[in-house]
Amino acid sequence: MAPRFRMYFKIVLAMVIDAIMINASVYLALYLRFDVPYIPRQYLQPYQHIAIYFTLTTILLLWVTRIYHRMWQYAGSRDAQVLIGSLLGSVVFLDGYLLLDKAAHYPRGVYVLYVLFAMALVGGWRFLIRSYYDITWMPKSKAAPRVLIVGAGKAGQLVAQELARHPEVGQAVGFLDDDTAKHGMQIGNLKVLGTTAQLRSLLRDHHVDQVLFAIPSASGKVLRPLVDQCRDLNVKTRLLPAINQMIGGQVLVNQIRDIQIEDLLQREPAVVDLAEIAGYITNRTVMVTGAGGTIGSELCRQVARFNPRCLVLLGLDETSIFDIEQEMRASYPEMRVAPVVADLRDLGRIQHVMEQNRPEVIFHAAAHKHVPLMEIQPPEAIRNNVEGLWGFLDMAQKMHVERFVFISTDKAVNPTSVYGTTKRIGEILGAIYAQNTHMRFVTVRFGNVLGSRGSVLPTFQRQIAQGGPLTVTHPDMVRYFMTVAEACQLVVQAGAMGKGGETFVLDMGEPIKIMDLATNLIRLSGLTPGVDVDIVFTGLRPGEKLYEEPLTPEDQTKATKNSRIFIHTGDVPNARRLLPLLEELVEAGRRADEPRIRRLLKEIVPEYQPQNSNVAALPGMGLSTTGGEARAH
Repeated sequence: MAPRFRMYFKIVLAMVIDAIMINASVYLALYLRFDVPYIPRQYLQPYQHIAIYFTLTTILLLWVTRIYHRMWQYAGSRDAQVLIGSLLGSVVFLDGYLLLDKAAHYPRGVYVLYVLFAMALVGGWRFLIRSYYDITWMPKSKAAPRVLIVGAGKAGQLVAQELARHPEVGQAVGFLDDDTAKHGMQIGNLKVLGTTAQLRSLLRDHHVDQVLFAIPSASGKVLRPLVDQCRDLNVKTRLLPAINQMIGGQVLVNQIRDIQIEDLLQREPAVVDLAEIAGYITNRTVMVTGAGGTIGSELCRQVARFNPRCLVLLGLDETSIFDIEQEMRASYPEMRVAPVVADLRDLGRIQHVMEQNRPEVIFHAAAHKHVPLMEIQPPEAIRNNVEGLWGFLDMAQKMHVERFVFISTDKAVNPTSVYGTTKRIGEILGAIYAQNTHMRFVTVRFGNVLGSRGSVLPTFQRQIAQGGPLTVTHPDMVRYFMTVAEACQLVVQAGAMGKGGETFVLDMGEPIKIMDLATNLIRLSGLTPGVDVDIVFTGLRPGEKLYEEPLTPEDQTKATKNSRIFIHTGDVPNARRLLPLLEELVEAGRRADEPRIRRLLKEIVPEYQPQNSNVAALPGMGLSTTGGEARAH
């Protein structure tokens, strides 16, 4: 039977069953109301005259409310509400038909009884289908893992329902929840067994094979100790995505995934001021440079949410630009997308692109970023990260760009690498333009992005897949980490706050030891560090530091209305002194004069120390505020 024919057959069959149930409900209501062997003729005869019209009208009402298009094996409270509303509406039609037939109104009790019987019969056979699927969807498998669900909220209940339909995936043994009011309560067929404090004992008592975390908003600080307890007892851990990431609010079996290191590093979600962002992006032409990279592509996704008039995707790698263009066109078909493959250093090409598109807001994410690679070829770092930025800034100013958001890095603070120093020079250049032009130049400084191309996480994952070893440069190396979505949301928010010349610093929480990152990732892969996968230390690479710092100890910051964003109150650059030095640096880059490049980097950025800098004990460089001010500590 063809799928379309089968669908129509099911709809027609449902209509026939409903017609029987609707009329049965009317007759049952009349019989019960008059409590006599026969329904009085003056009430029965009018209905018999209009039965076909009333039945067809009620079925039409059910069709309009799409009752016949719902899959009742997934029925829930929303489906019940729609069905009840439709049946209540049919009472109005019944009363109207009887009036047209010039008959007296039925007693009120008839209408009440009709609705109750219709709910029981018309709704009942549908919910029997739901019950049937719940019981017989799949045969029970003794080999299925025993699953403990952490979180008895909406997400946990959806998980339990899905596992009931797919017992081959896992057999739920109960819930864990820290809300003591739920303890001992029954949710569906499962009991709330206790709190997360009892996790270890409950895993043993109930012979749990797998723990499923149905608390998608939980931070890494909450998840990490729970995952560690499960790991100690060789219990597998899995995670449910956020409800808003699930199709139609339903849990699908393939959405339940293994816990990854990103989950253990996640923090409280970044809160952004949507109205403020919409004010400077909506109906504007926005350009993102480096649009095909990790940061650039995520910036495109964040910007597109606010309906820009046009989104210009600029980058040098044609494949990555093609990929993000296709994604934007599929996700936002009404938005104008302009893909551009161009080199920022080709000013003739950049001028043509700017004249053609007239961007009003620019997010500049394009840069050479790999520290060891730039350390051995500083001329390329100067040409791209300094000369390219300078020419692009000049072109943006001539084209009357309103707002320019520059993506910087914590490696620009007390830099020990050529890369970090070029990013610090980018901050200085932008501040000079902010002082002397109409353009609002804003710098946003943050740390490492989890999962970005060439970063530590995908490197570790690739090494684990190859059987190891994992290469860690130093056992004491620490880094700040953010998820790419979190970082880009805060970048867009900081762009809205900027008045011109500010350096915004994102609060990245506590720094994380790379050694801990490596061992956690090995364990989350079901392996044992030092047994299944070795960790070897390779030594610091050129330009690397043991730790990064978003601020120097002497720096001060001002708090903003977003608790995750701070304004760095640094010195105003001396353009008269610095611009000639910058011109010299660009010329040295063109000539590939490395000794001169390093001398000029030191002169422009005096805090630049061109070596592996281990000059201080590892600091806890988190940000804190007191009385509206924040300091590095």
